[in-house]
Amino acid sequence: MIATDSTLGFPGTDHELPRETGKRANIPPDESSTRTAMDIRAHYADVQSVYDRMATDYDETIGRTLVSRHAKTIAVELITRLSPPTGSLLDVGCYTGSEALLLAARGFRVVGVDLSPKMIELARAKAKRQRLTDRTRFEVARASDLHSLESAGIGLFDTAYSVYGTLNLEPRIDQFKDSVSSLLKPHGALIVGLLNPTVLYELLIGPLALRFDGYRKLAKRFVKTRVGVGDERINSFLYTPGEFARILEPQFAFERSLGIHFLYPPPRPRKEPGEGMWWAARAIDRFEKRLEDRFPFSNLGLFSLTIFRKIRD
Repeated sequence: MIATDSTLGFPGTDHELPRETGKRANIPPDESSTRTAMDIRAHYADVQSVYDRMATDYDETIGRTLVSRHAKTIAVELITRLSPPTGSLLDVGCYTGSEALLLAARGFRVVGVDLSPKMIELARAKAKRQRLTDRTRFEVARASDLHSLESAGIGLFDTAYSVYGTLNLEPRIDQFKDSVSSLLKPHGALIVGLLNPTVLYELLIGPLALRFDGYRKLAKRFVKTRVGVGDERINSFLYTPGEFARILEPQFAFERSLGIHFLYPPPRPRKEPGEGMWWAARAIDRFEKRLEDRFPFSNLGLFSLTIFRKIRD
C-alpha cells in the first residue's frame, strides 16, 4: 500500500476531465507521447528497487497498520461477493500475497503478479507455509505486461483486482487495459483501488496544520508519493474514478465506486497499549460505511475502490 504524503512530481499532458467536473487533469502519457521509453524504464526500475528494499519488512510495518488491515478486509469481502465460488482470480500488484492467500483459503484459485521479485519470493514462501501452493501462483510481471501470462497459458479469470495503488504507479494504463481485458472472461469484474487526487481529510484538516498538499494535488495529478513508513518517494499518477473509467473504455463499463478512508490519514491508530485511539477509529469506520458509496464521499477517500465490468475484448 502507498501512503499519502505527496509533493508535485513530473508533468504530463493535458486531457479533458469528465464533463461533470468541469476541471482538467493530467493523464499519464503512453509510449507515443513525449515521454521517452528510457523515462518509463527508469520509472519501472525505481519502483522495483523501492519495493524490493521494503519487501522484507512489508508485512510487519505497512501490513500491520489499521488502514491496511481495514482496507484489506473491505477488498477481500468485495472480491468474494463479486466472484463465483471457487472462481479464478487475478491479483495485479499482489505485494507479499496477503489478499491472494486469504482468498485462496476461501476456495478461490488465485494468480498474483508484482513488479518486485522480492515481493513475489515472499508470497511464494508464505503460500508454501500455509499449504496453499495448489491454489495460488505468483509471478513477476508488470501491470502493463499481463500478456506474459497468456503466453504462459495462464487465464481466463472470473475476476481481476488491483486494490492498493499499484495502478497509480503504472505509466502504461492503456497496455494494462488491453491485457487485463484479454485475460478476463466475458462480463468479468475488475476491481480497482486508486489513490485519489482529492481527499476530504486533507482539504479540511490539512490547512489547520499549515499543510496544503491536498489543494496542490488538485492542480497537478503527477506527485511524489511517500512509500511505506519511511521517507522514500516515487512518482505516482492520481485519478478520480470518473477519469479512470474513461481510460478503461470501451472494454470496461463503470458500475460503482466506494470512497475508503476519507476522514483520517494513514497510519491509522493501532490497537496496541498506549497507542492511538482505537475507539475513535471504530466510530469513524461505522460512519464512513454509511457514506462510502454516496456522492461526493465516494470520490473523496484516501483511495477509491471502484468496480468495472468487462463488456468487450
